[in-house]
Amino acid sequence: MSSVLFLSPHPDDLVYSAFSALTENAGIGRAVVFFNVSRFTKRGLLPKHVVTMMRSIEEKLILARLQIESSFLWMEDSSCRRDMINRDFVSSKLMDFQGTYQCIYCPLGISGHTDHLTVRSAGVDLWLRSGKRSRICFYEDLPYAARLRDLESEVETRVRELTNSCGQLSIRYHPMDLDRVKRKLFFSRLYITQNNHGKLLKMHARELGKRCKGEYAEKYVSST
Repeated sequence: MSSVLFLSPHPDDLVYSAFSALTENAGIGRAVVFFNVSRFTKRGLLPKHVVTMMRSIEEKLILARLQIESSFLWMEDSSCRRDMINRDFVSSKLMDFQGTYQCIYCPLGISGHTDHLTVRSAGVDLWLRSGKRSRICFYEDLPYAARLRDLESEVETRVRELTNSCGQLSIRYHPMDLDRVKRKLFFSRLYITQNNHGKLLKMHARELGKRCKGEYAEKYVSST
């Protein structure tokens, strides 16, 4: 049984946003990808069945290379969804993944993307149902976070939204050396259906590194 659970709105979100956590939990992590049914590519909107197949294969192969098991929930993302999301229904999709985990990783919800906020809500619901026995950790949503001018204010807003359900949360930095950053950028480029955000990811990691006296870093918000 996997002892660390990663929740991802779309294929690629975990590699962009939580690469250090993935590599630190190789062999014991499982990723659940919610909205892998999609039309969105760097070439624009293409037929759903083709994009879904390609994006899902990309994700499965990349996570397998990182020694992370993967599961897909086969829900439509915002590029092809017509109806509003039913958050209770989405949360119910995690019933098969109930268990005792060391940590549950969820998106923080930077930029307010509906898919990301819905997965965050599902993750919190799962954590509460488990009696808060595990730690819950929220990763910065990249590349969105790297594009915001007032990122600190946005993070404060998202943390404040979580206070009632999650209690005291603290910001933690995961230092990364240049070799690990290069590895992250290599894997991010393997999502050939999507735009290459390598320069933005590296620049953001360097800025975070300055805050923890390292070369580079990723930022997480975690329960105590």
